[in-house]
Amino acid sequence: GADVQVLPVWVELRVDGDRYCAAFGGDAVRKDNRPGLTKLRKAPAPAECLDRDLSVASLNVLHGALGCAEGTQCRLVDRLDLLIDWIADSGCADVMTFQEVFILDAPGFVNARTIIEDGVAEVCPWAYESVAIPISVFDDQLILSRDRILESSAISIPTAFRSVTWARVDHPIGPVDVFSTHLASGADNGGEPCNVAGCPQACRDEGLTIRECQARLMAEFIVEKHDVDAPAVATGDFNDEPGTITYLEFTDRGWLDVYLEAGNPECDPDTGVGCTSGREDENLTDLESPAAGVNRRIDYIFLIPPGEGSVCAAEIDGAGDADGDGQFTRHFTDEPNPFDATCGPAPDRPCWPSDHEGVELDLNCAAAGGGD
Repeated sequence: GADVQVLPVWVELRVDGDRYCAAFGGDAVRKDNRPGLTKLRKAPAPAECLDRDLSVASLNVLHGALGCAEGTQCRLVDRLDLLIDWIADSGCADVMTFQEVFILDAPGFVNARTIIEDGVAEVCPWAYESVAIPISVFDDQLILSRDRILESSAISIPTAFRSVTWARVDHPIGPVDVFSTHLASGADNGGEPCNVAGCPQACRDEGLTIRECQARLMAEFIVEKHDVDAPAVATGDFNDEPGTITYLEFTDRGWLDVYLEAGNPECDPDTGVGCTSGREDENLTDLESPAAGVNRRIDYIFLIPPGEGSVCAAEIDGAGDADGDGQFTRHFTDEPNPFDATCGPAPDRPCWPSDHEGVELDLNCAAAGGGD
């Protein structure tokens, strides 16, 4: 908590590709571990610098505001409690992005931002900074970073209900740009021609749908903001499958679908393996059932590879966990509540934190740049 000090305290000086690292710890001279009262000496030199790999996790958390007649937003509080367990179990990623987040206090609604931030503070060994910029209020993005956030902003994309959130994170490998979005679904006419207010003329001329135009605008926003050599990530619920125009808007630019790049299997709609979406989102039937219930892959982390001046090798760590840090690139929240003996209707906890499954990225960086 804020009333104690976490040791050791690490210091890192970066000069071009070289890193000079120190840690303050050692023998306690004063043992009352409170600000201004802790005193230590004879700290040994650290054997190595802190891990400079980049880990990212992303999930659409399902706000539930439009379904589940009992008014609990489809047991949102219980589902977020389950999500926090998943976050802790997966190692508390450097960066986490969430979609469909209600980020304000309003009568009759759950402030999901507060619950997520408070929960992460309880289970993770480091503090997070956060970015949440209200545009649609109950369907916005939340970005958490264990490193300092240098800049952030958001853009509205047609039909003004959707948005893209950007944060520049001061990660040890350099300023990492993080983008998150939730593109239009069928419920807000994502597959219809983009001839509504806010659709650029280029989208109209090319006959793009609203969702396809949103993808175009997001990609252009990424190009505009990403002017550094460190890698960047584009995350979220894109509401379209591999091979579609929406998907190709990113991969045709040389940006990588990290789940596939890591050697994971493509979605099998018959078994649900490799899929991220398809559960019922207007009642609790699928959320309280241990059956997978997913049959489409529409949630992604796209990696924008680093430039020549980056100190990150940007090697996507797959299921083999090449660096042995316990994190790897995969889907997560992809098992029915593994933390309790049973799951289902209350009083049991739900089986799933969302109608979606999330995506995790472990990007190994150690092989590039100068020495430590």
